[in-house]
Amino acid sequence: MFIQIYVYDKTTGQYLYQDVGNPNGVIRDLSDDKDFTLTPPPDNVKPWRWIDDKWITA
Repeated sequence: MFIQIYVYDKTTGQYLYQDVGNPNGVIRDLSDDKDFTLTPPPDNVKPWRWIDDKWITA
């Protein structure tokens, strides 16, 4: 089973990248300064930030 996560910076909320893999692997790859959501940003054109459990434009 694979999952897809959307990784962002914990301090700024800035979207960084997506990661796909088995759940233990993708979580283990995260450093302490990063967090993730299962909700994709609306598009890859604008810069996005994860704030208050939703994507907003930066």
